[in-house]
Amino acid sequence: MDTPRTSFQINATNPGSEVAAETAAALASASLVFQGHDAQYSFLMLDRASKLFQFADLYRTSYTDECPFYCSYSGYDDELLWAATWLLKASNDPTYLKYIHNSLDNCGQSAEFSWDNKFAGFSVLLSEMLFKGVESLKSARWRAEYFVCANIPGNSLAQVARTPGGLIYLRPGANTQYSSGAAFLIGVYRTYLLQSNQTMSVTCGDKTYSTTDLLNFVKGQVNYILGQNPRNMSYMVGFGSSYPLQVHHRGASINCTSSPASVTMQQCEYGFESWFSSSAPNPNVLVGAIVGGPDIHDDFNDVRSNSVQLEPTTYTNALFAGALANIISTC
Repeated sequence: MDTPRTSFQINATNPGSEVAAETAAALASASLVFQGHDAQYSFLMLDRASKLFQFADLYRTSYTDECPFYCSYSGYDDELLWAATWLLKASNDPTYLKYIHNSLDNCGQSAEFSWDNKFAGFSVLLSEMLFKGVESLKSARWRAEYFVCANIPGNSLAQVARTPGGLIYLRPGANTQYSSGAAFLIGVYRTYLLQSNQTMSVTCGDKTYSTTDLLNFVKGQVNYILGQNPRNMSYMVGFGSSYPLQVHHRGASINCTSSPASVTMQQCEYGFESWFSSSAPNPNVLVGAIVGGPDIHDDFNDVRSNSVQLEPTTYTNALFAGALANIISTC
């Protein structure tokens, strides 16, 4: 298909602090995975992460100034702290701790964890370091618990809406990323509490939640997405007896041929005419993909053009996989 595949870059004259810092965070976290298996590769990733972070911090500019889509709404401060936190965890370099101390007071708290907003993410990660004895990071705990209290219903500090069936609902458009993000991050914070010598509970105004309560919240969000909801609909494609059939995804929507020799170039417009508007189920089942999910009333319209509810995203699946891993680790 002749769809343009435009590439973009950031550099000193066209910076993008969010992109550079997020990449630095990814490399720093990946370096931890390889520390015990390939020390040379781990060091290389950490070195590149450090250089990217320096670039992101030196040329503080949002890529949103040039972005056509997926623009940043939270700015770059959260990504810079996210990167610094992962670099601190991976290197134990006190330079990053000093950077965090100098930057943390200027950052607010958030009830959201998503591809764009990392405030809650670095707060939870820093709380692990606090529990391990870095007393100067005390503010990380109340920031992390702000997120917990904002997402768990039934307390005086709760902020995030829920559907009647119990799914976290922050806003339309791939909303399952927010419920998956809340499940993942609260599950991680619960793990840090259990591994510490701290109080094994979170107090949210008029109510206190045990680590068991936190686990039940995580399971509730995961189970809803997998089919325990008013529609008995699994929002993971290919899982369960009822799941979305018209996923808003080009590769899943276009019928493929078994003969490579018969493949011909298609005009982009032809995709809309022949496949996008088809009322038939997708010919290719995108097994494992999690779609955007129901609206705030638990309603769901399985029509390919309904991208708000039918579009799958890698950032939703990544968070959901993390939440599943957290649940499995408790078994």
